[in-house]
Amino acid sequence: MNIQLTDILTAYEAEHYIESLQIFEITELGCKKWFTQDEILQKLNFQAHINAITRSDEFIMEAFCTFDKIKPLIYDLIMTEMWKQYVFPYLKSHFTELSSIRSYTILQHEAIVCNLLQICLFHRTSIESSEGYILEVVDYCNRKLTALLQKPPAKKIDKKNIDYYKNRTKEDEIDEQFQNVEFQIQMMCLSIIRFITDHIKHLPINILHQIIVENDFFFLLVPLIEEKPWLRINHNNEREVFEQSKWITLNKEDYSKLPKIEAQLWITIYNLFMDPESRRKYELNDFKKSNLLRLRKFMNELLLDQIPQLVDMLRSLEELSLMQVQTQSKNTIVVQQLPELRMAICKDKNWSSIAQKQKEEYFQINDPSIKEDIKRMAELYSNTVFEGIIDGFKCEKCTKEATKRCSRCKQVWYCSKDCQVGDWPKHKLNCQIINTQKQEDTKQVDKQSDKLLDQID
Repeated sequence: MNIQLTDILTAYEAEHYIESLQIFEITELGCKKWFTQDEILQKLNFQAHINAITRSDEFIMEAFCTFDKIKPLIYDLIMTEMWKQYVFPYLKSHFTELSSIRSYTILQHEAIVCNLLQICLFHRTSIESSEGYILEVVDYCNRKLTALLQKPPAKKIDKKNIDYYKNRTKEDEIDEQFQNVEFQIQMMCLSIIRFITDHIKHLPINILHQIIVENDFFFLLVPLIEEKPWLRINHNNEREVFEQSKWITLNKEDYSKLPKIEAQLWITIYNLFMDPESRRKYELNDFKKSNLLRLRKFMNELLLDQIPQLVDMLRSLEELSLMQVQTQSKNTIVVQQLPELRMAICKDKNWSSIAQKQKEEYFQINDPSIKEDIKRMAELYSNTVFEGIIDGFKCEKCTKEATKRCSRCKQVWYCSKDCQVGDWPKHKLNCQIINTQKQEDTKQVDKQSDKLLDQID
């Protein structure tokens, strides 16, 4: 199917939405204004992905920085995480009777905010705009990746088997939904920490200290390389990889291809290990040394061909293996900034009282506004653009995953130059029609703008 990738928000609409974003207290999660803002964040998230995919003007990220809204976004992320940890257990049984669209929206909210931050934090401007709040993001990623190591995802169940549905309760469905969302977030955190370390030379010293010393991400990333939770074997004994927020069955010829998420991990390790300041701060001992040397068994020719810069890291690891580690106790005093957002949100909170209040006021079983929510969500996700963002774009010629677009109409996708050339006789006429229509639309917009300017004068 030919998906036309068009903006769902203009730059002016996005600026208005972002400027109006507000901070909600944890007691207000689920109120009407909160649901309205959640819908806005979903639209902003989709538009940010469109900007990234089409490599166009990233006005979403720029507006978040201009209006200083990266910090409220991080606050929303931490607040939602805490609500799911402390309030949701009191409400889980009640959610079994609640509309599924409501429960899905609430559980998915953290993933939406995390995904939006993932797009923004790709840019150094956003990291600098977040100031001290980036420390909270680092600590958040540490918690999520620790949880990923402690409880890797279960093997895929054959959902075509009728036994799967026997004795399956609504609570089981909510638990499964909760775990799926958590796993999505954990995979996003791998990208977020990579984007932060991409700018490691420009990070404040306290952020680097948090990554290297306080959280020691090497003890998270190395075991993750060994465990590979983004890979699994399904009930048909086929290999699956987690990409684009879903499990995809791999063709046998792609088994040797490095998954995108695993590549993110290797680049993160490279950023941390090869940075001189990071190595200076990282006080090696025999235990830390042995942990790093565990990477060598994975650094074969196949990996080095796909990420060539790892050759330098392998050489450094070989040098490290020959070194004698001398542990020296440093009597230095370090004044360290600590993540304190969670403590501030937790202060003087009675979680059971909050849950009871939200149950009575926000999560009513027979709420008449549920129909309106369903209608809005249907309209939001009915746009065919979302199909491309969620499922990926397909080559117009061979239907494989596509990464290139027609440079003229920017509407049709291809996997290679050969497919584009082969499809040109068929696409040529449509391309001309689309370009003509774009030119006419541009002229119409210019005329309307001129009229408005005349009225102002």
